[in-house]
Amino acid sequence: MKDGKLPVFEKILDEIISRKQNRAFIVGITGIDTSGKTIFANSLEKFLVSRNYPVQAIHLDDFHNPMSIRYSGGNQAENYFNKSFDIETIINKLLKPIRENIDFPTELTLLDLQTDKYEIRKEFSFSADTIVIMEGVFLFRKELSPYIDYGIFLEIPFEESKKRAKRRDIEAVLKKYDEKYLPAQKKYLREYPPTKTADMLIDNSDWEHPKIIQPS
Repeated sequence: MKDGKLPVFEKILDEIISRKQNRAFIVGITGIDTSGKTIFANSLEKFLVSRNYPVQAIHLDDFHNPMSIRYSGGNQAENYFNKSFDIETIINKLLKPIRENIDFPTELTLLDLQTDKYEIRKEFSFSADTIVIMEGVFLFRKELSPYIDYGIFLEIPFEESKKRAKRRDIEAVLKKYDEKYLPAQKKYLREYPPTKTADMLIDNSDWEHPKIIQPS
């Protein structure tokens, strides 16, 4: 059976080929919580590798701040949007060198969410030929958007987000969707509407058969 994601991946590859210059090319994949960002990014990576392109993934969830920072404010939604992720490290250690066309391997020590300690070692490698797939929430915010060469937004309704969360998360986490995750996403979408910030807008309500909304 043909993979329902292939037509979308082929269109993304066409866009990369038409835009890529002589340095690593960064594709940013974002969307609200449970929109399927990680699954989509991993599948796109496999597709590109199958076409013999060198790929390096960057997952925003690997760059969480410790709990002392993430929970340092009283408003959960504001904490999620402003304090969850170590944006500075991503920019200075990865995105700036990529933009400056520096070929490099690097190993970073990242936070283990289970222990709240910096003890996970992860290697990253980039060359001028690399296609970088960066995925995570809030990627088109002003701090990160200058480094993204092609931005993809996976759109699902908020009701679908909560349905998927119910299948995936425990009750304690589900309560945070109304108090933390979705209010933060609504703030983000007001400030950075995907119809204006994304190069490609995809209906990912059926993640086995995504549909391109924009460009039509």
